[in-house]
Amino acid sequence: MNVPFLRTAYNYDRDEASDESGLVCDDESLAVQSAADEANINTIVRRFGLTGQLPGQVAMPRFGDFTNVPDFHSAMNLIRQAQDEFLRLPAEVRARFGNDPQRVMEFLEDEGNRDEAVKLGLVNAVPVEAASGTPDAAAAS
Repeated sequence: MNVPFLRTAYNYDRDEASDESGLVCDDESLAVQSAADEANINTIVRRFGLTGQLPGQVAMPRFGDFTNVPDFHSAMNLIRQAQDEFLRLPAEVRARFGNDPQRVMEFLEDEGNRDEAVKLGLVNAVPVEAASGTPDAAAAS
């Protein structure tokens, strides 16, 4: 008859078994040790308790109606198209906005910047007769 083996503190060495079957990683660690305090949950919670602010990289969840948002692929295509259009601008114009397409979009959203946008060649000037709102100008368009 086979008697089952029961492990006890008296007939089994856990350290020896662990050494025989465990994983040994002798490679040099690639973890950035200088950021250990920044990643420590105790440090994060203590800092939040003192300042009331979360670390800078943490984004709070956003709720809203996103029914008109395109799928990921379409959104990435729109971003790529905007970057390509931005790169077609002269280097001086791109430098004026710190080589940031977002800053160009914010600049163009402000109607007060229209004259400067025309000078930079970002938008076409409005013809004088179309701007006056005369019926002839409306019929021509």
